[in-house]
Amino acid sequence: MIKRLFHREFLLFLALTSVIWALITVSKAERSTTVVIYANSPSSIVEDQFITDTSIALNVEVSASGINALRLQEVDKESVFIEPTAFALKSDGMLVVQSAEVIAQLNSTYRGVYSFSTATSEVLFPCEELERTRVPISMEGLQNIRLPRGYKWLHPITVDPDSIDVVGSPEAVFRARLHVNLPDFLWDGNHAFDLPVEGLGSSLTSISEERIEVRGASALWIENKFEVPLVLGSQIVDVEVWISGPKKALLSRTVEELITLSGIQNETNYTIVAVPVKENISVLSVIPNRVERIGQ
Repeated sequence: MIKRLFHREFLLFLALTSVIWALITVSKAERSTTVVIYANSPSSIVEDQFITDTSIALNVEVSASGINALRLQEVDKESVFIEPTAFALKSDGMLVVQSAEVIAQLNSTYRGVYSFSTATSEVLFPCEELERTRVPISMEGLQNIRLPRGYKWLHPITVDPDSIDVVGSPEAVFRARLHVNLPDFLWDGNHAFDLPVEGLGSSLTSISEERIEVRGASALWIENKFEVPLVLGSQIVDVEVWISGPKKALLSRTVEELITLSGIQNETNYTIVAVPVKENISVLSVIPNRVERIGQ
């Protein structure tokens, strides 16, 4: 019985000793391997050049000690995103970022768990020279704009400016279609508001405005009757003129400020003509529109 107990304790001692030895061995072990790290650049504009969404493979040596040495492969295929400010122009068609930038980001991510190094000093990214052009601004969502009952446009909706200068990749500039989205709006009177330009992005940016003013004016339309005495030769004729236009204009102005009334003479009569002198004024009818000449 005592011998069996002693044998069991001896085996337990050997097992614990083996575990401790293994832990000590692992803690002292150092290991390194080569992994692939991807340096990624999202589409961006740098140094008057355009970089497309690009991923460049970089061979990096990673090393660690202790238990971490068993997990070196977890960083294989890791991605590092390069900020636009890290790039410099290398030559026509190439931008460069220092490999130290990649290593610094890896060290920051893993905080000393692993050590990183690379024999490559630079990472090259292909780029295109930027193009500049002026692109018109269109309006989308005109169906969202409504006029109250009886209203008409004094000045239809316009955008200001109606075009902007942009810079971007050759393809983005070629395909540029810029617009503003009009909101659901009841347009009663004079209004103006700023809207963002849609269609810009990482491959196409504005070098002037990124917001556009949208403005327009509407008014309540009415009809009004004016009675005007008109001298035609030796006679005076009372002429009734019906005019349509903005309520404010028709109620606040004299008929002489709205139209000119005259008679065109021929052999037997006068044709009475009313001509608007103000914008948005329409003559609906002139009664009478013809008067016989008297005393000729």
